[in-house]
Amino acid sequence: MSVQKEEHRTTRRSRRSRRSRLTRRGLALAGAGAVLATMASAGPASAAAGQGCTRIQSGAGALCVEWDAQTSKYLNTITGSFTSAWGVGNPRLHVRVLDAQNREMFGRDRSWGGRRHDEGARFEVTIMMPRDAARVCATLYEAGGYMDTACSPVIT
Repeated sequence: MSVQKEEHRTTRRSRRSRRSRLTRRGLALAGAGAVLATMASAGPASAAAGQGCTRIQSGAGALCVEWDAQTSKYLNTITGSFTSAWGVGNPRLHVRVLDAQNREMFGRDRSWGGRRHDEGARFEVTIMMPRDAARVCATLYEAGGYMDTACSPVIT
């Protein structure tokens, strides 16, 4: 009779350990699946991206604009940047999204004090555009005066 009890206990123990092994394996697989799903959906998916540049200060520098979008009505980010060998005094970058009639639908500014040689401003676009975006432009101002504009067409 004691042999039967011992067999019964061993069987119960082996069933429990087998269940826990399966549970641990299932949790490990579920965890790995969750990590893969998180990695796959980590950032916004971009359907299209574009950029454009223009020379400033007689070729001693460049003004550039970049964008990435899911559709022509939903842009993820817009970026304006400039580089200059001579520097730009008290620069201000105005980056904006324009429609086909050149009406501004979204715009942001960034300014710096002093003489700057290499700066950039990146903005997240957090709204759906009311109309299709036609172009993204960045305008550079030096001490309040207009310097130049760089544009890139939005093609998705």
